[in-house]
Amino acid sequence: MTKRLVAKTGTYNKDGQEKGEYTKLGVMLESNDGGEYMLLDPCVSLSGILAKQNSMAIKGGKQVRDSVMISIFLEDGQQQSQGAPQQQQQQYQQPPAQQQQYQPQQQQQPPSPQGYNGQAQGGPAYNNN
Repeated sequence: MTKRLVAKTGTYNKDGQEKGEYTKLGVMLESNDGGEYMLLDPCVSLSGILAKQNSMAIKGGKQVRDSVMISIFLEDGQQQSQGAPQQQQQQYQQPPAQQQQYQPQQQQQPPSPQGYNGQAQGGPAYNNN
């Protein structure tokens, strides 16, 4: 059974009701031997999640924490623990790569130094005597 791992990172008002804003952190899956394991999104910054949760706590007059609080929801939308998120925060996804044909560019040779006695132009002039 697949379970979603989410963290509450904000609130917003919709139709006069306060709703929770959630960030998806990953999923929890069941292995063939009955154990559970998690797949976490490596793009999510847990320190950023903690900062947002502590900001919400300060605004609400609650205690600041040193751990990220994560909720676990069954894939069908029911929360395993108490309370359920009202809306899932949209994750930014990278747009699909556009197909472009590779066209090698002509390499340009850097300009050769213009000087005399093996000295590049504009460099210091040393007398080796």
